Amino acid sequence: MKTELTYIVMALWLSFSISNVFAYKPSQFDKIRLKQSYKNELGSPFKDFAGTPSCDKLKKIEAEENQPTYRTIHEQ
Repeated sequence: MKTELTYIVMALWLSFSISNVFAYKPSQFDKIRLKQSYKNELGSPFKDFAGTPSCDKLKKIEAEENQPTYRTIHEQ
């Protein structure tokens, strides 16, 4: 009984975590914070060593937002 309950709880937890990963949409606050980090990283003397992860993440978010959406027609 205990192992069955454990498997059910683990399955629910896994499905919830997967759904949250795909449902994440950055808020306006996230974008503002990334833009500030972007400016700081570009002016940093260590950008050659550490890279610019905020810049990369911001570019990825903007590219995903600019993707066209396609309407699907469901035939019956």
